[in-house]
Amino acid sequence: MHTGILFLSFSSNNIHFLLTDCKGEIKAWTTAGKSRSKGVKKNLSLSFFEISNFLEKKTKDLNYTFLHVRIKGWGKNKKSVFKILKQSKLKFISVLDNTTCPHNGCKIPRKRKL
Repeated sequence: MHTGILFLSFSSNNIHFLLTDCKGEIKAWTTAGKSRSKGVKKNLSLSFFEISNFLEKKTKDLNYTFLHVRIKGWGKNKKSVFKILKQSKLKFISVLDNTTCPHNGCKIPRKRKL
């Protein structure tokens, strides 16, 4: 049984997909912007389907039967991306959200003294 780790990193402008083995060696990677879709089109479900097809092909080439998923970052499409990945032929063992959360929020800037 071969398992791999899929890292999903959400930034404000892009989504990074990184496929590694259990030791942490990178086997494949792609981004939403790599599929020639720029601007708002990066966040459409069409580009996510292309990426899920790419990941299915790579997992089949690497003989990964199951994947661990690590999610990091804030994004408005986090749930929709994961729904599309669940609909694909990929099989997941675990899902872990490593998003950092500030304890007390940002510090308010001081008022200017005149």
